Amino acid sequence: MSHSNKEGAMEQPKKMHVTWDEYFGLLGRLIRKIQASGFTPQQIVCVARGGLIPGEIASRTFHAPLAVISVASYPDQTTQQEEIRFSRDLTSAKPLRRQSVLVVDDLTETGKTLQETMKWLCWWYTIEPDQVRTATVWHKDWSVFVPDYYAELIAQDPVTGARPWIVQPQEQFCKSLES
Repeated sequence: MSHSNKEGAMEQPKKMHVTWDEYFGLLGRLIRKIQASGFTPQQIVCVARGGLIPGEIASRTFHAPLAVISVASYPDQTTQQEEIRFSRDLTSAKPLRRQSVLVVDDLTETGKTLQETMKWLCWWYTIEPDQVRTATVWHKDWSVFVPDYYAELIAQDPVTGARPWIVQPQEQFCKSLES
């Protein structure tokens, strides 16, 4: 995540602060891309926490039931990904539909979370991989996993190698409540 400057010291990643208006604009763009593809999800699975808001928007827009999988890989609000840990089960008020599943998260940083979520979901719930599509608000071009749909591509700086860190509006809002 960090990169070295000319003196060899590690620098913090550049932070991109996103407003609520920008965030909802990107969510609209993401939904329109999915709609334009002709894919109609029958089940939404959001990856918590980052996929909760995009998952709710997708669930409401496509009139599809929402299930939540809790995944943890960034301890204590850090920028360094660690081991991926899954909740034992999906949480859903309705039976899981195993066809036309859309897995939604906020972004692909390394891509490992979505990559492992796909493996887990298909194995644990015996869903055929061709029945699952993935969507994120942001896709970072250094990620090992490319979602089927994303609203915005974030590129690594070609000169410095800097990889931006996205500060989402809900994070900013929560910070304002901490004082």
